[in-house]
Amino acid sequence: MVNHRTHKVLLTTGCLMWCASFFGEALKRQPYSTVGIIISPILTVVGILYWLKYYRSTRGHYPKFKTIWNNTTNIGGELTLRLDFLLKHVLEFWTFCILFWMGLVLLMVLTFRRSGAFEATKRYCQTSQDIISQTGKIKYYGVLVAGNTSMGGQEGSANLSFTIVGTKGNFSADSKLTKQSGVWIVENLNLR
Repeated sequence: MVNHRTHKVLLTTGCLMWCASFFGEALKRQPYSTVGIIISPILTVVGILYWLKYYRSTRGHYPKFKTIWNNTTNIGGELTLRLDFLLKHVLEFWTFCILFWMGLVLLMVLTFRRSGAFEATKRYCQTSQDIISQTGKIKYYGVLVAGNTSMGGQEGSANLSFTIVGTKGNFSADSKLTKQSGVWIVENLNLR
């Protein structure tokens, strides 16, 4: 028999750690927030696996998504869950919401951190004596990278916001780049 508390503890810990770590990243509380951003999805996924195992051992089957569909109502052309069903399954609902949030952040990280604009910005930061004199040796860059990019063939522009973790502390950075002939060039980088 599976312990009925294990999945609840793992899910609650993973979700709360995610929320705290996400806001910690935004408030430059590295390295603790970075560790939390990495560990919390693992705890949450393990909690979901334990929940599925508990669900199967107590009910003889895995959750049926048809049950969710049957508890969905149409209000003014919008599909919504019935309030009594939502309140009965509040832990599952918030776990789903936070998993969705984790997925969006992962998509954002994969989009911006692996972009040519961010790679050019990192090279600029690591070679600029002005930046290194303010931050000290750069240990790493924060997990969250936000901004916008627009490209049209060999031309483009980008604005990125991210955190630099250096030996002298944590710094918010904003960079403005242009892409000319397929090469990203940092026009301006400000530290706060």
